[in-house]
Amino acid sequence: MFLTSEHLRQLIGYRKPALQRRWLAENGYSFDVRADGRPVVSRSYYESRHEDVPVARSSGFNLAALDEVG
Repeated sequence: MFLTSEHLRQLIGYRKPALQRRWLAENGYSFDVRADGRPVVSRSYYESRHEDVPVARSSGFNLAALDEVG
């Protein structure tokens, strides 16, 4: 399985295949190129690169406390 075109766009920030390929190469990603020029990134490769990235946690703000003001 591969990342979808939308996933690549969200990851990279570019829609044009040439810019996507350049970004992937500059950031050390392994990818193939389809016949139409679009880059292809294996989902398992992507997940293995990002498995050690910590998940964003809550900011710790207690927004319910704002209801008590006043």
